[in-house]
Amino acid sequence: MGCSFFAEWRIPVPGALIFVLSMAMFSDGWAQQAGEELFQTTCAACHTIGGGRLVGPDLAGCNEARSQEWLEQFVKSPQTMIKNEDSEAVALLAEYNGIMMPDTQMSGHQIQDVLHYIRVTSEALKSSGGEGATPAPTVTLASTPEDIEKGRKMFFGAIRLEKGGVACNACHDVRHDAIVGGGNLSLGLNKVFTKYDDVTARVHVHLHKTPHPIMRAAYADNPLTEEEIMALIAFLKHADTEETTDSPKYDGIGLFLSGAVGAAILFLFFGIFWRGRKSGSVNQAIYERQVTSVVEDRV
Repeated sequence: MGCSFFAEWRIPVPGALIFVLSMAMFSDGWAQQAGEELFQTTCAACHTIGGGRLVGPDLAGCNEARSQEWLEQFVKSPQTMIKNEDSEAVALLAEYNGIMMPDTQMSGHQIQDVLHYIRVTSEALKSSGGEGATPAPTVTLASTPEDIEKGRKMFFGAIRLEKGGVACNACHDVRHDAIVGGGNLSLGLNKVFTKYDDVTARVHVHLHKTPHPIMRAAYADNPLTEEEIMALIAFLKHADTEETTDSPKYDGIGLFLSGAVGAAILFLFFGIFWRGRKSGSVNQAIYERQVTSVVEDRV
């Protein structure tokens, strides 16, 4: 059928082969470009290819360690694989301190593009002896008490973020004497600096280019500035190392005093209202008026 097609249109076989190979190369190049873009926007916050461990493992050569089918299933829904007690997925969860990779919103075709990009990049690094690998980012934190306090206020929402993003404690909680508490929609952020190595760079990458769908949607049009990111990191590191108590120390006193003043006002209001109340039974007064009226009519 193919030969008749080429004969009918009089396309030389070598030319047809060149055309097919060109289309294959174009398709391969397109998949590589699409995979790179997806990797940078979705995966690079937690992973490198040849640059070392970040929040998650270095993905260089992962296609050699595990099958394509396993990789596609894991990228699509690692949480499902962990719930199904896949031995390799459970081992990765334990190795990375219980940090569970979120399920992706990428389509099956997009996952294949990302895995294609990882495979091609891994092969290029292997052939070049590792040259060209992007190292894991490093961030130097030199915070002041003012930075810590600014980060605390931003986390709590006392200072509005420059581009209008939501305060961190809408979803996260941090045990800290100067904070009443936060949301429980996501992980608590206590002891992140104690649990993980080089966490300053990891937190920086997470705040700058988060992989989590909800957080990415929340800050898509309201990204944090570099100054805000560093202040938040300074506060989280301070909260990690500071001895904390279960109850807020400063805001708790303020809440108690506010409650006491409010209760006193209510008691005062009800006392005044109670003193001005009518004494005796209303029904009794009506009854007496009716009796008096009947007696007067008879007289």
